[in-house]
Amino acid sequence: MGEGILKLEKMEYTFVELGGEKFPIKFGFNALRKYSMKTGTTLADLNNLGENMGLNDALVLIHCGIEDGYRAAKQKCEITIDDLADKMDGDMDGISRCMVVLAEMMGGGKSGKKQKPRKAKN
Repeated sequence: MGEGILKLEKMEYTFVELGGEKFPIKFGFNALRKYSMKTGTTLADLNNLGENMGLNDALVLIHCGIEDGYRAAKQKCEITIDDLADKMDGDMDGISRCMVVLAEMMGGGKSGKKQKPRKAKN
């Protein structure tokens, strides 16, 4: 596969606050697999995840990330996609915060740190 294909960072999960409540969230391959199954997204489409995404697809993606966050935390996920949408009613920046987490977990986050190339050992 090419250089532009998904580069997921090894992360267990993190927390995101939505509507005043914190949720574990993880955008690993399992979350992306679930998102692909629910939306019919192809592997090639995953490279452009988040671009020109409709509201329903964004909520489905976030919900898949939260479901996988709960799975990684070994807890039962009881929030439905409808509950998630209700949380967004009072939290207009919630989707943006989740997309930042997605970008960070895919290796394109805001850390601003570039890794220096390693010198070859003789």
